[in-house]
Amino acid sequence: MNIAFYFDPSCPFCWITSRWLLQVSNKRDITIEWVPFSLTLKNNELEPEAKHTPYAEEHYAAHRVIRVIEAATEHSGSLIDLYTRFGISYHLGEEKFTDSLIEEILNEQKLPASLLKEADNKKWDPILQKKIDQAVAVVGNDIGVPTIIFQNSKGQKQGFFGPVLQDLPEIDESVKLWDAISALAQSSHFYELKRARPSGMPDVVSTAHC
Repeated sequence: MNIAFYFDPSCPFCWITSRWLLQVSNKRDITIEWVPFSLTLKNNELEPEAKHTPYAEEHYAAHRVIRVIEAATEHSGSLIDLYTRFGISYHLGEEKFTDSLIEEILNEQKLPASLLKEADNKKWDPILQKKIDQAVAVVGNDIGVPTIIFQNSKGQKQGFFGPVLQDLPEIDESVKLWDAISALAQSSHFYELKRARPSGMPDVVSTAHC
């Protein structure tokens, strides 16, 4: 099965869902296209007045990372490897998305140090916006990350915002969750399921062994 997974490096819920997908891809025949989804662009946080909104600074720091990731793919950089490495530092190591971290990861991944300057190169923004527009065209405007797009039984693209996970399940439960969600996602009749999220931040430490 082919799916597209949309991510922003700053989102802890998206991080957990990405680790869940990697878990189940070892047990199910899944090909994952990893697609950057800038929350800065989605929330119009590039405007100066938007910097006063909650999480805007974190989103913008991640947006700079996304620009570098997008540029790195032109140098044969592995998108999932970069997302994983940034995620480990940010979510598990509690490091900020600084220029020093970007430089460190580019060096580790044997990518040109010159890619750091792409963090402030606005030429990537229309390309990144197009990726958001493609997801919105399938799922609707009321989305963020994580978002997954499938192809249903009629050959149509169909997706949803989620699944949003509070922590990473054990592998057996992860597979059961995938089987249930992928079945729903491929139905042209299914629309929405929702329930209140537990209070507090997600348990990103649960992904440490993944």
